[in-house]
Amino acid sequence: MSPFPVLRRPRPGLLLGVVLTITVPSLLAALALSESPLSAGVREDPSGHPVSAQSGPGMRLLGKSATAGLNASYQGVELIAQRGVSGPDTIVSDVWHKDGLTVTQTSNTTMVAGGQPYVSYDADNRSAEGVFGVTKTLVALLGEHYVAVYRGTGSAVGRPALIVELRRADGSLAARFWLDKQTMVPLRREVYDASAELISQDAFVQVQFGALRPPAAAMAATKAPAGSAWAAVTAPAQLVLELNKQGWRLPGALPGGLPLYAATRSHAGAAQVVQLGYSDGLSVVSLFVQRGALAAKPAGWEQNSLLGHQVYVAGHSIIWAAGGFVYTMIADAPPRVVTQVVASLPQNAAPGVIGRIRHGLARLVAIINPFG
Repeated sequence: MSPFPVLRRPRPGLLLGVVLTITVPSLLAALALSESPLSAGVREDPSGHPVSAQSGPGMRLLGKSATAGLNASYQGVELIAQRGVSGPDTIVSDVWHKDGLTVTQTSNTTMVAGGQPYVSYDADNRSAEGVFGVTKTLVALLGEHYVAVYRGTGSAVGRPALIVELRRADGSLAARFWLDKQTMVPLRREVYDASAELISQDAFVQVQFGALRPPAAAMAATKAPAGSAWAAVTAPAQLVLELNKQGWRLPGALPGGLPLYAATRSHAGAAQVVQLGYSDGLSVVSLFVQRGALAAKPAGWEQNSLLGHQVYVAGHSIIWAAGGFVYTMIADAPPRVVTQVVASLPQNAAPGVIGRIRHGLARLVAIINPFG
């Protein structure tokens, strides 16, 4: 049995959380204001007062959608399709959510052992994964890096929807969201690269809202497990600084404009695992680092070369060893950004390091649910 977990691609927005029916009448006035693509973060409202990108109608809708994703009860089938460094990747999953409990079961049994249901908890916002990358934390980051533009109404999965676009500083389209008009829960998300090519789609192909019968996995787990071995870090940048002084090589930011925004860590000692989250609110990279070494050819992983660096790839997970450390990266980001990130991190001169990974990383299979 391989000591390495085969990690399924994260649901967008879930990268930090895995380690560690709303009616809005007040929206009507905001929706009456149509926005056009902006290349600046500030505009004037009809009364002549300045309005920041974070307080415009588009951003307010995304903020309400993040709250709705936590509070609404829903059940459906979601499809996640993304272009990765090793080619297209599509995952179809059954998802059920109610009262802070989310159960996800993928039909892609090659990505998760046995296709067993994954249960996660949103209690106290400790692991609020949201829907299709719309979480409170990530929406706040979106407001710092993009302009959210309300584009009117449409439909998704047969339901009336409100459409919000994200624009880059140059005015180019970065993403488009369809938010359910009744509940505000995201129904669909499309992400585009800088050349306007579609690089990922996340969408419900079936969805129901309201009182729903829970699946067996939810009945068996009605509260979050106690005694988690992972602890959130209140000052991620300080943690990076301290560990780098001890010989670790952890980045304070990643290429593609992805700042460090969150961190968690396992128990201290030689087997300590550190998880760092980097994001601009749309692209998300989660980096796991611990001391150890990889087998020369880990089972279940495909060897790949990214800008000359030898790594192993399984879906949207990439793993390699360098300088006495093992790096596992899970990315919900464009392939170009993923390649740049890998190239910016420490690498071995020769592919593969004889040895075995320490037992701590092997336990990741029990906590990682496939950015987001």
